[in-house]
Amino acid sequence: MAAKECSIIEIIYNNPELKSCPIEATFRIIGKKWAVLIIREMFRGTTQFNRFLESIEGITPKVLTERLRELEKLGIIKRRIVSEYPVRVEYELTDLGKAFEPVLLAAGSFSMRYMPEVVFKDGKPRSLVQSKLRVLT
Repeated sequence: MAAKECSIIEIIYNNPELKSCPIEATFRIIGKKWAVLIIREMFRGTTQFNRFLESIEGITPKVLTERLRELEKLGIIKRRIVSEYPVRVEYELTDLGKAFEPVLLAAGSFSMRYMPEVVFKDGKPRSLVQSKLRVLT
C-alpha cells in the first residue's frame, strides 16, 4: 500500500503537542490593521514616528501610537530615545521582528504572481527575482 502524501500544514496540525493554530497566532500579530505596514516600513528603513505617518497612507497618529506600543509589548520592535532635547524617538526591529521578513516576502511574492493587476502598473506577473533584476538594471 502506497503512503499518502501530506502537506506540511497537515503534518503540523497532526502534531499532538499543538495547543492552538500557529497560523492564527501569527495573524493575531500582523493581522491587526496597520501592523504589517509598520513592520514593512521598518524593513524599508523607516524608524521615526512622523516618517511612519508619511509612509503609511491613512494611518492616524492615535492608531500608530497604539500599534507601536503593541508591537513593542510583543517584542517585535524596540523603542529608543535618541536625543533628549528635542526628544527624538526611533523604533527598530528586534530579532523577533526581523524574523517576519520571510512572511512578508511570501505575501509579496504571492501578490506579484497571482494578483499582478493590483500590484503592477502593466498588470504582468513577475517573481521577486525578476523585480530585483529590474531594479538593479
